Amino acid sequence: MLGDTTWRKKFILFLLLLTTLSCTLNGCILYDIRKHGSKVPIQEKGIDEDNSNQYKLDDTNIQDITIKREEESDEEVRSITISVVGDIMVHSPQFKSAMIEDGGYDFFPVFEEIREHIVNSDLALCNLETTISTPEKGYTGYPCFKTPEALIPAMKNTGFDVVITANNHSLDALEFGVINTLDALDRYELFHTGTFRSKEESDSLLTLNRGGIKLAILAYTYGTNGMEAAMDKDKLDYMVNYIDKETIAGDIQRAKKEDVDIIILYMHWGIEYSRIVDDYIKKLADDLFNAGADIILGSHPHVIQPMERKTIIDDDSEERQVFIAYSLGNFISNQREQYRDSGIIVNIAIVKKGNKTTIHDVTYTPTWVRKYEDNGKLQYKILPVEKFIDSGLPAPELNRIKSVWQETTGIIDDERIKTTK
Repeated sequence: MLGDTTWRKKFILFLLLLTTLSCTLNGCILYDIRKHGSKVPIQEKGIDEDNSNQYKLDDTNIQDITIKREEESDEEVRSITISVVGDIMVHSPQFKSAMIEDGGYDFFPVFEEIREHIVNSDLALCNLETTISTPEKGYTGYPCFKTPEALIPAMKNTGFDVVITANNHSLDALEFGVINTLDALDRYELFHTGTFRSKEESDSLLTLNRGGIKLAILAYTYGTNGMEAAMDKDKLDYMVNYIDKETIAGDIQRAKKEDVDIIILYMHWGIEYSRIVDDYIKKLADDLFNAGADIILGSHPHVIQPMERKTIIDDDSEERQVFIAYSLGNFISNQREQYRDSGIIVNIAIVKKGNKTTIHDVTYTPTWVRKYEDNGKLQYKILPVEKFIDSGLPAPELNRIKSVWQETTGIIDDERIKTTK
């Protein structure tokens, strides 16, 4: 019967149908095995039915792949921008120029041209180099600064979030000045650090969460102009943070225990009016970076000093990017000498991916304090230099603002730090 051509054809057709059915079922089994993760095919094409090792149990591999994908998806990228400036000072001509008809004070116009460069930052910090006084106590400029409270809402409106109060003028009005200044900052819901009203307040660290990134902000001063001699010793021990390397290193370790991502130090240090960083400051900065600081911001010289992005090696032999601005210059003051009438806004972009936080980018905006008369009244305004460098300012002012641009960009010699556009 098999010799008959017709039957032979039918038998071959039967075998072909049987083979097709077998492959189809095999494909379904393959899909089911892979879908449920119990077996993983070594190859998907060119299946050899005689190869008994074609499939192997591999639950562990699939689990590892799943965990890896979940970890990758969990590494959410977070980013914030921090804006920082130097000294906010109020000499007597400044608060006199801010006086209005009702006898009060209005400092809002001082900041109006620069506000857009600060208000949209996720976190903005400044150094308040004056105490806040009252009409009863009176207002004075140098050498003991006592400023109207009206300065604080103007700072708040500009976009500042954190006010540094540790500097050589912290005790200009002794205990009253420390307490009244901090009370005023509290009334306008501004964070502050560097001076304190109690031991308990001094023992706590200022930590803030911005966009899922946790920051610790610490502040210290080299001294307080000898005013500490008039203070009660017990109160002095907690009222002002003085620079002491071991104390700062201990505070950094306390901050690390609170699982902060970035540690910022404001250091009131250096030589007044010098644009050169002395070796002592450089060594201290390196020691503080090695202790765990990520960003160091300097004030006190009242002039701009160099900024640097640096790579250091941690104790665990891992590289870490850090940033230092040795002196941010004067943000606002009555000082008119060359270099003292200018400052910078530094913008630091922080990025956190998973558990790793890095300094991503650093830019800066040169600023200049314009002092002029309007209708016979003295005025002060902080100007972003680039915006006004080709403006209609009077020729002497235009020449000065062009010089400020050259002076500022000339001293910032780190090519990884650019001006803002």
